[in-house]
Amino acid sequence: MKISYRIFIVLSFLSSICYAQQRPHYTQYLQNMDIINPAVTGMFKAVTVKAGFRNQWVGIADAPKTSYITIHTPLNIDGSILTAGSADYGVDEPFTRSEKDAYESSENHHGIGFTALNDKTGPINRTTLNLTYAYHIMLGDIANLSFGVGGGVSRIGLNTDVLQFEDPNDPVVTQGQIINWSPDLNVGFYFYGSQFYFGGSIQQVVKEKLSFADNFDKGAQIPHYFLTAGYTIWASEDIAITSSVMLKYVNPTPKAFDFNLKVAFRNNFWLGGSYRTKDAYAVLAGFTISKTMNAGYSFDKTISTLQNINSGTHEFVLGFKF
Repeated sequence: MKISYRIFIVLSFLSSICYAQQRPHYTQYLQNMDIINPAVTGMFKAVTVKAGFRNQWVGIADAPKTSYITIHTPLNIDGSILTAGSADYGVDEPFTRSEKDAYESSENHHGIGFTALNDKTGPINRTTLNLTYAYHIMLGDIANLSFGVGGGVSRIGLNTDVLQFEDPNDPVVTQGQIINWSPDLNVGFYFYGSQFYFGGSIQQVVKEKLSFADNFDKGAQIPHYFLTAGYTIWASEDIAITSSVMLKYVNPTPKAFDFNLKVAFRNNFWLGGSYRTKDAYAVLAGFTISKTMNAGYSFDKTISTLQNINSGTHEFVLGFKF
């Protein structure tokens, strides 16, 4: 199989840039941690649904576009929906300093969920479907520790119809879509309370072969490692300031850090900023639309070698709680 020189150069360039991005980047993981860590499944005392869309590197043709939906709920052993977390502050983070002081950790409980993800970059399209499970352990009155696992399938397709081949009679040209199916496994832990969290996760635990040609056997889906931590202080009764950091590592690329700062007013409106080392700055904003709905938006300004050929990255998240 011979691909035209121009296409080969473009794909090689994007591969070197995106090697650490077999799994998508997210800026709004602060609004939806379960997209990277299955241990968050069932953390809040509600059926929680979050949908997101990320349009990366606007202005570059065939740049990554990612969409996803996550659904999860706490569950008792007998199958009934559990009122998880403190009964004093509702279904999410404390709204005020007084509610934070009244926080009580949730009793031991299970969480179940579902995640669907689609990520498209040029001719490559990836769809992942996972069922998630977590068990949350009560640690005294102020904290919980959870362990989670997500498992399912991943479908990676290569659309050869949009590629230009040197030989128009190459057998690959007639194949259209080349499909690669593989199992998908993710694991994680999460330690959390009213003011803090610390978690870790591994995506693509199983190193599966990834190849679109019989004579190529060096491609593989490699594990992605994440560590996250955050702490909230209260500037007043109604204003909370949360600082957080995430470490991402995908061998053999360098470690990448996200540093984030978020200021929230009664958890009804929030503004924030983020810096991803050697990659981008971002601004974040969000608000609660109603008791059952909230929305978030972020804009990334690229500072990597691609900064002069794109106008930034947009990401949206819409959440529902029932």
